[in-house]
Amino acid sequence: MIVDELRIIGSTQTNVVMAAELTRIARRALGVRPPTPRKEGLGQLVLPFDKDLAWAAVTYMRTPTRVVWDVYRSRATRLEPLYDELVGDIRDDGRALLRDGDGLSIEARRVEAFAAGERQIVGTVKNALIDAAARRGIRLHVDPHDPTLHWVARMDDRGELVVSIDLGGGSLSQRGWRRDAGEAPLREHLAAVLLMLCRFDPRSDILVDPMCGSGTIPLEAVLAARATPRLAPALDALGLARPAAALFPDAAPLVIGCDLDLAVLAAARDNARAAGIADQVVWQRGDATQLRPEIIADIARERGHAGGTGVLLANPPYGERLDEADLHQLYGRLADACHRFRGWRAGFLVGNPLLEQAFFPALGAPRIKKPLANANLRAYFYLYDL
Repeated sequence: MIVDELRIIGSTQTNVVMAAELTRIARRALGVRPPTPRKEGLGQLVLPFDKDLAWAAVTYMRTPTRVVWDVYRSRATRLEPLYDELVGDIRDDGRALLRDGDGLSIEARRVEAFAAGERQIVGTVKNALIDAAARRGIRLHVDPHDPTLHWVARMDDRGELVVSIDLGGGSLSQRGWRRDAGEAPLREHLAAVLLMLCRFDPRSDILVDPMCGSGTIPLEAVLAARATPRLAPALDALGLARPAAALFPDAAPLVIGCDLDLAVLAAARDNARAAGIADQVVWQRGDATQLRPEIIADIARERGHAGGTGVLLANPPYGERLDEADLHQLYGRLADACHRFRGWRAGFLVGNPLLEQAFFPALGAPRIKKPLANANLRAYFYLYDL
């Protein structure tokens, strides 16, 4: 079956955040409010395909992991009828999805329920694309390293196989600026999700990451504030590309990354240079548990910022390299530091319930407690009003 849907995919429990970002981006980039998306599962949005909205989503959204164009759907449960159905659909498809000489790669995801292995499904989809295109006089070839288009076959929640074009060409979480990941890095798209959950307003809030590591949260804060565009070769191949510039080029948030480890701060600076924002983040050596509002106020004055309040946002240790007693003590001291920042908000993504227990005496219950996954680790996001 030929279908025509735009699918935005993110981590579990990010549907609402992605929908809010899509609305913000579409209104600024296109001057329109997008239609209300259909939510599938806890981490996918589906809309009727629109070339302008697809361009805006791939170019500017930072909270998803992928943006794909669903083009074919099959209820087949075996390889032979799947091949036959896809060949017929591709043959009859009037959309200009394929060009003579294109290279392609195919990936299979979530296909455990199909009555064939992943490699067999990949081979079947590949053969259907190449054979059906050949019948239309279009020559395609496999190019796993530098494909013109990256195709994805996956099972949906209804048990149907959906064939899609990955408009971003792979994971959108990999921004291209990371030179040194450090230990246990936070994924880039998840940092963008945390910033939205904190309701970080770059026009007025100061953003401080007291345990910045390789700098993911501070860098995302600056890039998201400006809505910095990304390039996606698949858009050009499909005729969907258009000129793109930062949507908020004048945004100049005060963003501060702190860490006790000088080597880690040096790596964060390298990442900032690679992202083209070397002078847009203040890097400060210091112990997160000793952080005080006076230090931040001094930095604000030096940068010509009005100061005031803002957001403390961090991805603190979960306990892989600390025993329980030391971790509880660290969390308790971090809570004491947060308590000094009256009027601020504090957000933490952590995979250990000890943080909530240690924070309660000083800060009470969190305003938001939301399950999120950080890579393969189950975690929670906590937001406190200080």
